[in-house]
Amino acid sequence: MKHLLSNQTSIFIAIVEAGSVTGAAEMLGMGKSGVSDALKQLETSLGVRLLSRTTRRQSLTAMGEMFYRRCKELSNLSTIALEEVSEHLAEPMGPIRITAPHATIQYSIAPAIASLNKRYPRIQPELIVDDKRLDLIKNQIDLALTVGELPDSEFKVQRIGVLQDVLCASPALCERLGLGTPADLAPEVMQDLPYVAHHWEGTEISHNLKAKDASGCVTFRFRRVATATSVHAVFALIQQGVGLGVLPHFFLRERLQRGELVEILPGYEPRANGIYTVHPYGNIPPLSVRVMIDTMKQVLSENTIT
Repeated sequence: MKHLLSNQTSIFIAIVEAGSVTGAAEMLGMGKSGVSDALKQLETSLGVRLLSRTTRRQSLTAMGEMFYRRCKELSNLSTIALEEVSEHLAEPMGPIRITAPHATIQYSIAPAIASLNKRYPRIQPELIVDDKRLDLIKNQIDLALTVGELPDSEFKVQRIGVLQDVLCASPALCERLGLGTPADLAPEVMQDLPYVAHHWEGTEISHNLKAKDASGCVTFRFRRVATATSVHAVFALIQQGVGLGVLPHFFLRERLQRGELVEILPGYEPRANGIYTVHPYGNIPPLSVRVMIDTMKQVLSENTIT
């Protein structure tokens, strides 16, 4: 079995418990000389005599008695520690602190957490919803989900899906602006229309969209009339007719079906951004982090736009 004590210390414990070097050698599957040499090296490194031995018997010195007792305590603790690690490797359990932006919660993070809780009831997810990219170390975060390209980082990054934005508006806004049927709009009509922006979109609002019929790309520029810091706030403003805007496809799908919003320029490909997981564990993340990433990836694939 694996142990956390040094090899020499483990052999010393075996000698004491077997009652002899010969007995320890048999217990450990070693040669007598190897066991004897390990004891000598340990005593030399410590600078004390641990065992008094004759041809017929052995006994612990006073220092050996104290050293054995402490080593045995450490051995028991190391066994407990290894058993706990093995248990965590066999089944995800314990706290996992996750951060993600608002747009991903309902259609990615929440379903993934629900799935994990059903399969692994001993896992304890804690969710921090924030559209800003939080410092993983400072905030003690195990896993972050983020949208869009990432700067170079010391952390482990994995692309697990795509978030596709769809340009949309309220039926009332289309009627007020005289846009007619959104599917029939000419690209030039789109210039300088009122636009509800996400806070991360910058000051100049423009989108490069590719025609689905491969006829080329068109750049659309809009006039910012409002800015919001969450996807729900952007949706509410668009729904009220403040302006056009972009929303994630999985957030928008049911609302389009209910007629709350209409897709603008459906003949053009929606803008796409990569969805990434980030964690500070390098190539050996905890099992709870690994299964969370796999589950989120599966949920996102099921919600891919069709």
